[in-house]
Amino acid sequence: MHRSGIKANPDLKKAIVELKGDSKSLYMKVEIAKEEFVLKGTGKLAGSKVSEDDFKTLASVLEENVACYVFFRDPTIGNEEKWVLCQYMPDLARVNSKMLYASSRASMKESFGHEVLTEDYFISDKNEMVYSVFMKSREKVDKSELLTFEEQAKNEAKRGEILAMSDGVALTVADVPITVSKAASDAVTACVDKKTNVAILLLESNTQELLSETSIVKNAAMEDIAKVCTAKKEPRYLYHRYIHQNPDTKEQKTAHLFIYYCPDDAQPRMKMMYSTCKAMVLRVLEKMNVPVTNKFEASTGGELTDRVVMDELYPKKTEKVTFKKPKAGGKKGKRRLISKKKFTAS
Repeated sequence: MHRSGIKANPDLKKAIVELKGDSKSLYMKVEIAKEEFVLKGTGKLAGSKVSEDDFKTLASVLEENVACYVFFRDPTIGNEEKWVLCQYMPDLARVNSKMLYASSRASMKESFGHEVLTEDYFISDKNEMVYSVFMKSREKVDKSELLTFEEQAKNEAKRGEILAMSDGVALTVADVPITVSKAASDAVTACVDKKTNVAILLLESNTQELLSETSIVKNAAMEDIAKVCTAKKEPRYLYHRYIHQNPDTKEQKTAHLFIYYCPDDAQPRMKMMYSTCKAMVLRVLEKMNVPVTNKFEASTGGELTDRVVMDELYPKKTEKVTFKKPKAGGKKGKRRLISKKKFTAS
């Protein structure tokens, strides 16, 4: 994702220094105004460590239609002196505002300081700013995700050295690196070479490495694909060589589909990661000279059916309905002339 070029104003820079130096600080709320990061509020801990009451305080500063960043003290054991960046993008916020905040996140983290940040927490509803919900999301986070930016960078460099000696394909677009595993590359290639008809791809959350779902059958029907995708509440990318019959000419046709599947109940963090990387996965396919004739999205298993796919490929034409003006019934009488004779009162 590209950087917007937005910088912190002087008041915010001062507040960031004060926040890090105060052991009682709980949070800092930041918004974008007049092409600057501006301070919108700070708060203190209710006790000696982050609690459920503190998360209620955090939720109370979120507005239903205004996107923002909230830096809050990490409540996990061993990370009390570090911070979490919450990117709050409510559904009711303006689309261009969401895009601005998404593209400015890297710059915001740079202004705050990567060295004290442990995680990005993506939410779209203030009801997700709950202590138990956040801690539950942390249970599924690998320890490597709790490393500082510098530690992650070192690990990324080591992974790059290993990749250079393997058959993997590395592609970096904007600020988000995507590594394509050999298994994912082979799965897509096998589909193009007509050895299989679908490749289901997933992202490894720690390294953003593109992997291949191995539980799919060799020549899968849409029902098989839907079953694999809905087995977990996680997004997926599908590359499908869809063989079908043209409903008009009855000829056999092949469409090369790219389907972005993202269930509504997926974790906000996963939604954001997959949504951010979707364009880059398409760039990977382009780099591999993989044909894509149609692209669409699905959020339920009910949308991964032959009927839905065929409707996407061959949209039904809607006939324009016109209404004729009804004719007047019966015969018309002769036109009556209205006398213009003037009457005078007697």
